[in-house]
Amino acid sequence: MGDFRKRWSPTGKPVAHSTTPVGRNPERMPPAKAGARVEGLNGQRGMILFTSLLVLSLLITVGVGSRIMQTNDYKISGNLRLSTDAFYLAEAGIEWSKREISVTSSHPPMLANRAESFSSGAFSVAFPSSTAVTLLSAKIVVRSTGRVGTSTHQLQAQLTKTYDLADGAVGLRGSATRVGFSGNSFLISGADHDPVTAAPVAGTRSRPAITVSSDTLRNALVAGLDASQQSNIVGAGGATPDITKSSHIPGSAVTQFADDLCSSAQAVPLVVPADGTLSVESQQWGTPSLPQLRCIEGLPGAGDTVRLGGNVSGAGVLVVKNAELIAGGPFRWEGLIIVTGSNVGFTILGSETKDIYGAVMINETGTPGSATAIFDIQGSMRLLFSRIALGRITALIPTSALNNAYGFLPSNLTQDYWRAVTF
Repeated sequence: MGDFRKRWSPTGKPVAHSTTPVGRNPERMPPAKAGARVEGLNGQRGMILFTSLLVLSLLITVGVGSRIMQTNDYKISGNLRLSTDAFYLAEAGIEWSKREISVTSSHPPMLANRAESFSSGAFSVAFPSSTAVTLLSAKIVVRSTGRVGTSTHQLQAQLTKTYDLADGAVGLRGSATRVGFSGNSFLISGADHDPVTAAPVAGTRSRPAITVSSDTLRNALVAGLDASQQSNIVGAGGATPDITKSSHIPGSAVTQFADDLCSSAQAVPLVVPADGTLSVESQQWGTPSLPQLRCIEGLPGAGDTVRLGGNVSGAGVLVVKNAELIAGGPFRWEGLIIVTGSNVGFTILGSETKDIYGAVMINETGTPGSATAIFDIQGSMRLLFSRIALGRITALIPTSALNNAYGFLPSNLTQDYWRAVTF
């Protein structure tokens, strides 16, 4: 039961008062207290709504940001792809320039600016400078611009074109049908050698040991070598014997080159006497520091002979026309030997040392018999290709002769540097 207590009213009359017993059900609380609880629930619901809206706003912001980042990444990737394509087109322009420079016959190479278009873009090539360094080398600056859409890439390279006066240690041209090899005391090498040390020059490009103008002659040469002799003919190819068909320096070019040399004011002429034999003994025709141009001329078709005996040496250019050159004694030559004309050949006899640094060209313009050897090795010989020895003789060659020869001479193109100019 409730605990009723008396309380006096202001009038002095007692007023009944009751208190809620301890443990009474809260749902039967007075109306005023139930209304206060409803207001608290409404406040909590407002906080949940606010929090939900805040989270939703954050999610929307993250989504929009991700979309913007994705769009930017796509644009960046597209621009990068276009820039890469433009770079490769610019590089293609450099490679195109190399091909054009390698086939031009002018020295230094003079080329017109060029533009090429493709479905994916275009490149344009310019040649800011082309300068002759020596009679056998030139430096060319190439600038190539690649374009794809709005992307542009520009590259610049400096190239060096270098000519060789021979395409191998030995060049056989014309109507030759046979080469003779006897014994095993000879070496023909297309590797670039130093005449002083007789050692290969490091980092230089090798040429073939022997070059020919026809497959028929090449096959005849290979068939004429036994197994022990084949390893004595080495060069750029790596395989032995290194005998290569070449399109450089055809027989007509050899004939023209020899005529131009012999008509030079620097040429020292000699003539085969009436008996058909010119003997040369104990002679020195030029030195590496002062090379000479010697021109010996026989009668076409007469079977004339030039015999080198005793101790003959020299440096420079030795031209023998319409006669067979026979080296029978000690012999050393640094430079170029040309034997050209009718009924010609180069024969090596004897066990004495015979060293040739540079190159030998033999060109038969007549119709020799099948038993006649254009190059006949019957003795000891070492014939080594040498750019150093060939480079020393350029001062002996008339400019007109070189201008006529640039289109036939073998060349090598190297890249000195490569760099990006603009992106």
